[in-house]
Amino acid sequence: MVYPPAAPGQPGQQPGVPHPSEGMVRPAPMVPWHKRRWVGVAVIVVAVGVIGLAGLGIYGILGYSLGPGALILALGTAVLPVPFLLAFFWWLDRYEPEPRRYLAFAFGWGACVATFAALIINSFGGKVITGAGGSESTTAVLVAPPTEEFFKAIPLFVLLGLALTGRRQINGVVDGIVYAGMSAVGFAFTENVLYFGSAYLGDEEKNMPGGITALIVTFVLRGIFSPFAHPLFTAMTGVGVGLAVRSRHTWVRIVAPIGGLTLAVLLHGTWNLLASSQDFSIILTGYVVIMLPILAVMITVAIVLRGREAKVVGRVLPVYAEAGWFTPQEIAALATMQTRRAGRQWARQIAGGIGAKAMSDYQFAATKLALARDSLARGITNKEFADEERQLLATVDARRQYILQNARPGATMPWAAAPVSVYPGGHNPNYVSGSYPGPNYVGGSVPNQAYNPTYYGGGGRHPGYHPHHAPGSKPDGSY
Repeated sequence: MVYPPAAPGQPGQQPGVPHPSEGMVRPAPMVPWHKRRWVGVAVIVVAVGVIGLAGLGIYGILGYSLGPGALILALGTAVLPVPFLLAFFWWLDRYEPEPRRYLAFAFGWGACVATFAALIINSFGGKVITGAGGSESTTAVLVAPPTEEFFKAIPLFVLLGLALTGRRQINGVVDGIVYAGMSAVGFAFTENVLYFGSAYLGDEEKNMPGGITALIVTFVLRGIFSPFAHPLFTAMTGVGVGLAVRSRHTWVRIVAPIGGLTLAVLLHGTWNLLASSQDFSIILTGYVVIMLPILAVMITVAIVLRGREAKVVGRVLPVYAEAGWFTPQEIAALATMQTRRAGRQWARQIAGGIGAKAMSDYQFAATKLALARDSLARGITNKEFADEERQLLATVDARRQYILQNARPGATMPWAAAPVSVYPGGHNPNYVSGSYPGPNYVGGSVPNQAYNPTYYGGGGRHPGYHPHHAPGSKPDGSY
């Protein structure tokens, strides 16, 4: 994305980008109703209530049908693959981490609400189909996939709606995959409780012996052989929602989520069709020929797109560097996972755990800022961009100042990031080399001084900075 040059007579300041010397104090804008605090509290209460009631319902049914002993055993077995799956999605999400409360909502919805709704609808649909002379396989192929994928995808559609009304949490395909994965992991966990408990109890009518051996076999098939199945299916919907968020075209915002959900249903139905054959050779062939390649492609796409988020930072933030908000080295330090991790380690070394938290907040705000401005440059309308931009810039500066004010004088940094040239002619006219003691102060130490006044305005910091606020305490201008 190419941005226009600086206006004549204003070196280092891009049109449309606030300058630090302007300050961050503005008349408070009218807060839209959907962003008011009471609305957020009400949404949390309703979400927790719905998830809690659905959880009581689904686990009440499981406890009644399996019995306390089998339920506890099944729970202990079903939880085993969950940490590995969650770790993968947290790893995928580490560049621009999503709020934990939203991830917890997606997981809880999948584990409780989606499973409860799917159990009721699948059971009813199964009775209708078997009553009409159909088989359980027909239910597994025609009823379960659309029902389960629809209910697993509801958190994605909720977040899509929030994004389109200004409360943006999904910024692209990677975020869509992460939220889809969290919902699907929760769903798979509860579904595994049912399968593992049923395997342990056995089924005399189907001539299926129970016991520990049956439980182990079922665990190998579902917990080791195919733990990614549900996340893979729902990730298709996540991709569609991510594409919708990144597009300014109304038809894409409609077609992409529906298309993603359709692909999820088709893939889920294909997997159930293979499993319904009860022929291990057919299942293995479908697993190797269909599922593993699609999984490999999905993981590759997610990693590549996450890498592009880093490139967005390097491409977009220079416009803010021109205005004096970042140094070239800062942008380089934000561009890769390695330098970002080194920055957090450095902050922890000089300012302790709260310094590392401040650095994480700083990195998140800078990344969010780059993605928000990139969306605007793509033509995606955001009426609240100006206020969001100022909030993020205030957070960036406040966290940066907090780290340095709490740094031990003379503390040396354990790493160095190569500087990058982001200015016409290779330098920023307002930048005084060596005056900025940030995490990329190459080969030097942290001076016991404030920011250079030339670079950060008359007082070395903008009026939005409040030194008495610690990270996590919501200073004015935080995001």
